[in-house]
Amino acid sequence: MGTIHVNWLAGLSLIFGPTIAFVFFLVEPGGLLIDSAEVSDAVGTITAKGANATLTNVTNIAIILGLALILSGLYALMRNVTLQGNGKALVQMGFFMIFIGLTGWILTGGMDFVLADAQTSDEISARVPVYYVGSALHYAGGITLGFGSAMFALGLSTREDFDRVVSLLATLVSLAVMVFFMVAVLSSDDRDTFITLARGCYVLLVLWFGYLGYGLMRRPDPDLWR
Repeated sequence: MGTIHVNWLAGLSLIFGPTIAFVFFLVEPGGLLIDSAEVSDAVGTITAKGANATLTNVTNIAIILGLALILSGLYALMRNVTLQGNGKALVQMGFFMIFIGLTGWILTGGMDFVLADAQTSDEISARVPVYYVGSALHYAGGITLGFGSAMFALGLSTREDFDRVVSLLATLVSLAVMVFFMVAVLSSDDRDTFITLARGCYVLLVLWFGYLGYGLMRRPDPDLWR
């Protein structure tokens, strides 16, 4: 078996990781397409997950792995940037903020395994506190992910080997994600609306991650890695 280049594998991770996470998020019970429920409706969401337990578990396994692939790809990209050139400080800080945010989302996905076991009304009621803990991690992760992605993109915008316009647009979208999650936390009456807006912006981040992955695949591994 030949040597697998770090940038090539990391680029694939940035292409497929966000795509896998997003596709399975769409079909996750209690989400957007199957037995849809509002984010603020804990009982409705848990009921949907329990009624489709196998699908809930499968989708969350895929989501967790997809998010982990994003981290793997971004880490390699961050190492490329920090070896030489501008943007080192912002990209490094942005990566670790993204790491914290996506870790929160991964933990939220793990909690859904527990929610999927709820079958009776008593079991559903008993798992409402678990759902709220997962929601808190999701909100915190969204805020941190948005801020981290903005710093990461801003750092890339200072470099000649990355498209400045695309990077600045990604910075604005990331800030929008952060702001929407913050407003969702501060305004419980409009929480569902702003979470929906944040999810819409996340679609654009999925495209940006894929764009970064494609570019990373075409970059030769730094001499230090060979």
